[in-house]
Amino acid sequence: MASLRLAVLVTSVCLLRAEKDPDSPIKNLRMEPGSRRLTWDLSGNVSEIKCFINSKFITKAVNGRYCQFYVLPLCEVKNFTISVKQDPPFSTGIQYVPRGTEGKPAAAARGLDCWVHDGDFLTCSWEVGRAAPGDVQYRLYWRDLKAYREQECPRYEADDRGVHVRCRFDDVSRLQRHIQLWVNGTSRRSGIPCSDLCVELPEIERLSPPHITATCNKSYSMMEWNVLSHFNHRFLYELQIQKGTDPASTEKLYENHFVIYNPGNYVAKLKVQGFFRKDWSEWSAPQLFVCDPKDEHLRDWLVSVLVLLGTLLVLGLVALLCRSFAETLPSHPSHEGPHHGQLPEPQAGALGHQQSQPGGLSGGRGAHFGGNMKRDLKRSSPIGQEPGQPGCGGTHGGT
Repeated sequence: MASLRLAVLVTSVCLLRAEKDPDSPIKNLRMEPGSRRLTWDLSGNVSEIKCFINSKFITKAVNGRYCQFYVLPLCEVKNFTISVKQDPPFSTGIQYVPRGTEGKPAAAARGLDCWVHDGDFLTCSWEVGRAAPGDVQYRLYWRDLKAYREQECPRYEADDRGVHVRCRFDDVSRLQRHIQLWVNGTSRRSGIPCSDLCVELPEIERLSPPHITATCNKSYSMMEWNVLSHFNHRFLYELQIQKGTDPASTEKLYENHFVIYNPGNYVAKLKVQGFFRKDWSEWSAPQLFVCDPKDEHLRDWLVSVLVLLGTLLVLGLVALLCRSFAETLPSHPSHEGPHHGQLPEPQAGALGHQQSQPGGLSGGRGAHFGGNMKRDLKRSSPIGQEPGQPGCGGTHGGT
């Protein structure tokens, strides 16, 4: 069905012919869509015939009989002109109007754009036309310009309304370098023009920055990298290298390798450009290469010492804070007990009361105890009370 629609688009054209001139060297100018040839009937001898599309030179005539075009527009009106080199100069042309232009132009897909990325993928995107009806749906097709094989998009992405707005091909290695893409719109309410794009895949490739690998020691470092591309094989590289705190140096290279002597430890990053392209890739992520382990060990040692010093500093601060906090707490008086080796001071009359009880202290043991008590009480007698007074127990048991 897609091939049938495409055949209708290509073969149904409206030709506006140049005015007939009996003396014109070019007569019956016409387009043959199937062979993509602009052909004519030649009258007389001419030295050179050139063909133009919208005033842009495209190619010279073959044997003075026709111009062969690589691709014809599917969705846009184009003016095809031929110029004959003679005296006086002569030119004539026709307007090529494909059926793909029928419908509301503002309903067609807008901003069709395609790019090759990550080596293997081709992605195309577009926007819904400003005047597109609510039930619009878009489909993308492509064909290579060598065998003219056609294929519909294998994987669509849709917006929140379910309308296709993006397509991705997963294996560009199967595609020819030159392809033509177009987006058809369908609706039950109105006709929708198509949108087309003719591209050369090497020119729309967005290169990915390569990953650097290195073999190194204290004497030298050999860096290498590879760029994944099915279409570009010559590249320009920009390599940036930074050693320690030194300013970064930049090298522009055509080879995919570079040698540094006495490298030490350094950081490198890289970006790439197709040889005939103007756009650079993004910078690769910075990569650290350790070529002198002594520098690395010294750095690790310094880090360890700094960590230890930091830990000791934190512990000192914690101890200082705890001491300051303890000093702010209220103090409590201690309860002092009797000194070691001293008996508690007896209360007045307590000992005499004990001796008056039956079975109290008597005899030699009591006298000995009483004598000791006299000496102890003499050392600890309260002020104003003499030893031997009643209540101290010092007069009993002397005999």
